[in-house]
Amino acid sequence: MMSSAAVKQEERRDEAARAAGPDLTDAGFLAAIEATTYPGADFRHREHVRLAWVCLRQSGFEAGLARVRGLIQRYAAALGATGKYHETLTRAWVELVQAALDAAPDAPSFDAFLEARPELGDARLLERHYRKETLDSAEARAGWVPPDVAPLPARDGVQR
Repeated sequence: MMSSAAVKQEERRDEAARAAGPDLTDAGFLAAIEATTYPGADFRHREHVRLAWVCLRQSGFEAGLARVRGLIQRYAAALGATGKYHETLTRAWVELVQAALDAAPDAPSFDAFLEARPELGDARLLERHYRKETLDSAEARAGWVPPDVAPLPARDGVQR
């Protein structure tokens, strides 16, 4: 038998699942991540990129990176998946999204942004910048490890 708190959380997840369709607004998407009610099975690559896009547009690079980092860690903890958080993957993707935002700042929606920057839809994009062994390392999971194949694109004049 589930506790009342567990039942309420399950009800919030069910409600979020119903709302998590393609028409979910950026604010609704962010609120569901913040409340840890967005369905875990639906939080895939595209949603990670969308989270970065929303946070970077609202907060800029440094604060946006910190927000993405904190939200993903909290969300993973709520799903019982704390060991899945990977610092280098998180930061590298935020770097890629910021560089793309710098190149296409006027995209009116996330879908338009992805249409302008379709490479961000490829979950294997980091293979152009990192060796698999590097990304699989404990060091890369725990902290930032710079690319070892090719630099990340420059953002705001900052060469990576």
